[in-house]
Amino acid sequence: MKDAQHWSEALRTRNLKATNSRVEVLNEIEGYGKAMPYSQIQHQLQSIDRVTLYRTLNALIESGLIHKVSVEDNETFYAICSQKCTTKEHHHQHVHFRCTQCKEVTCVQASGLETLSLPGYQVASFEIQAVGVCSSCVVLR
Repeated sequence: MKDAQHWSEALRTRNLKATNSRVEVLNEIEGYGKAMPYSQIQHQLQSIDRVTLYRTLNALIESGLIHKVSVEDNETFYAICSQKCTTKEHHHQHVHFRCTQCKEVTCVQASGLETLSLPGYQVASFEIQAVGVCSSCVVLR
């Protein structure tokens, strides 16, 4: 897990102040190990009011440090970006896997997803969502 100093430097390289709330949010999402649901972020960081949390998450998305994963059930998930993401664009050629058992969302690297070709369209980035049972839940069955 990265420390507060690492996140402070990452924020500064993207022309953002390294506020306590930004560093705390990054630490929480990274420490979760998967895409973290908004409700869990809000629960873990009760010291940050909802407006500040909302603005913090948006600033971190715009800076290319985290990305948003929208899934059903009225829950939004957030995950740490790869180092390929920038303030100009996100590069997420991976699958967002949602487990029907534990309800967790995981960013999974899959081979063959480097490009997507759609006739008549210029694809800048894409997002794929898969739904099923994760490896942890399969073991429990």
